[in-house]
Amino acid sequence: MEESKNLPLRIGVIGLGRLWETRHKPSLARFHDRFRVTAVYDQVYRRAEIEAAQLGCTPSAGLAELIERPDVDAVYLLSPQWFGLHPAHLACAASKPIYCALPLSDDLAELELLVKRVEESGVVFMPEFARRCYPATLRLKELLATTLGQPRLVVGHSRLFGFDRYAVPGPTTQVVPVPLTIDPGSYLLDWCSFLFQATPESISSARSVVLPPEQNADAEADFESFTAEFPGGAAAQISYNRYHRTTWGEASRFLPPAGFQVFAERGAAWLEMPDRIQWWDSTGTHEERLPLEPTVGDVLNDQFHRLVRLERSFAPTIRDALAVARLVHDLRRSQAEGVVVGRGSHEAGKSDPPPLK
Repeated sequence: MEESKNLPLRIGVIGLGRLWETRHKPSLARFHDRFRVTAVYDQVYRRAEIEAAQLGCTPSAGLAELIERPDVDAVYLLSPQWFGLHPAHLACAASKPIYCALPLSDDLAELELLVKRVEESGVVFMPEFARRCYPATLRLKELLATTLGQPRLVVGHSRLFGFDRYAVPGPTTQVVPVPLTIDPGSYLLDWCSFLFQATPESISSARSVVLPPEQNADAEADFESFTAEFPGGAAAQISYNRYHRTTWGEASRFLPPAGFQVFAERGAAWLEMPDRIQWWDSTGTHEERLPLEPTVGDVLNDQFHRLVRLERSFAPTIRDALAVARLVHDLRRSQAEGVVVGRGSHEAGKSDPPPLK
């Protein structure tokens, strides 16, 4: 058993998109002593063939074929494909750990079913909440634990520049084109809960269409906000919008910078993701531009490896993903009905909110 713990974790990758190319492929290569990619799958088989030739591994023609391979110890779900979360259910049946970068908050009922399968099978499941691993976040957590004290209020804004297929994934771009409530909304909800180490007791949300279509038809919201009340009176007030470069040009040059103010018991901080933090306490003002090494991918993969090897890890679990999905459900209800939604309302027989356009 001890010998197997020292062997590289053999990985089967499903979905060879942008996250794979820019975050996980280079990171797993750096961790060659801990990981080895043995099989890859993509809904475009030719893409899997090309990638497998580069890596010296096997392209799989089917999901079950990849997941059931004896040389695959764990499964990475990195890019949404036509079959959704089906590979996670197959991995549960095969008792293989799952790293999941797919958005999980859009369908609460589907996620609740997956949670049941994961917990019945006992497999490790790690959702990708990358904002927890940004250098500015990790530094803030250190400061809150040592200098600034408990956070009391977070006020912030995230400006989304849309979906860029070839950009490095970060806090200003989407991994896949989805409604704002899912990305960045669900990930900002998780980030706030991570800072406060608690789940909101109540939440309210608003959304609006800043640039409606030329014709009189429903348009997807391009501005949203939420206010979350945490235990003990702590709160988060977060807004996020889609930036329309075609209409607004380079207005971002004179708009206030997107970022997050964090007010704590003994000081305050300002974060510009992913790597800049300013903070103030009784000793004065401090500013840090943090190194981007280790990369976000390195931190995520290290935590997953620790989770699989039963070592100490601060990796999120599928229960964290479920908590966020329930908050998203509450966000949608608040947006639809204009009400403040308390914890547990999604379990109290309330009707589902209308789907996002």
